[in-house]
Amino acid sequence: MDKRPLIYMSRCFGFDKCRYDAKDFFCGFAEDLKKHADIVHWCPEIAIGLGCPREKIRVVRIDGKDQLFQPETGRFFTEKMIGTSLNYLKTLKDVDGFFLKAKSPSCGVKNTKLYRGKSDKLISTDASGFFAVQVMKLFPNVPILTEEDLKDKAKTKDFLKKVFLKYGRIPACFSEFFS
Repeated sequence: MDKRPLIYMSRCFGFDKCRYDAKDFFCGFAEDLKKHADIVHWCPEIAIGLGCPREKIRVVRIDGKDQLFQPETGRFFTEKMIGTSLNYLKTLKDVDGFFLKAKSPSCGVKNTKLYRGKSDKLISTDASGFFAVQVMKLFPNVPILTEEDLKDKAKTKDFLKKVFLKYGRIPACFSEFFS
């Protein structure tokens, strides 16, 4: 059997109903990746002990520092998320790419909402989730994609090239990104 790329994928992409609302999330691109790569998956929010369903968490900026906050409970999960994420990521070996859930306070990549303090005042929508930040620090040369990035054909094409070409070819199911 030919060697296949190893891709980390957010667990909510059809592996488990682990989103905050416990709903399914279908992504055809994720299903295609599962057929042509070896996949590891994990949910950082479940890993830090948040249940499912759960109250939402959000990225907030307090005194110039980003924090992971749960408004309904008043609890902060910043340090626990960073520590748990780092411990998990250190177990990954030879990962070729990351496919992360967009807009997530844990997995979003430059598309997550950032709030001013504990208020509902939105500062920006281009923050990154806490797990994603650790991914970018520990794996600076490994491509990252979110389902929102699929709208950008060039970005998706670049991801697919970096992940698959070292294994010989890009699967035909991804040809739409190369036309």
